[in-house]
Amino acid sequence: MSKIQSAPDVLKEIKLESKNEETAQTTPWQERIWVLAVAGQAGIYIAFPVLAGMVAGYFLDRLFGTYILFAAFLSLAGFGAGIYLVYRWVQTTVKQRLDENKKED
Repeated sequence: MSKIQSAPDVLKEIKLESKNEETAQTTPWQERIWVLAVAGQAGIYIAFPVLAGMVAGYFLDRLFGTYILFAAFLSLAGFGAGIYLVYRWVQTTVKQRLDENKKED
């Protein structure tokens, strides 16, 4: 016996199939975009302390008459602070992302 479906049932089935295909196709792209966003924010988290240290060091160098001593030291300290900020931020962000993925599954 052949099974005859009504038009609304066929449309529902088509929508469900296309919805599942779209979800499967967009998930890898969403993950890639998320990774790129995290990388971009990490760059900002590193760049800002380095620039702040360089500017503060420049003014200290002018104040004390040193060549680039404070600028070099404070920009290196800013780099270290930026790495620490990125480490802490990525830990919390990745943990939240993994928890969200577990809830969805």
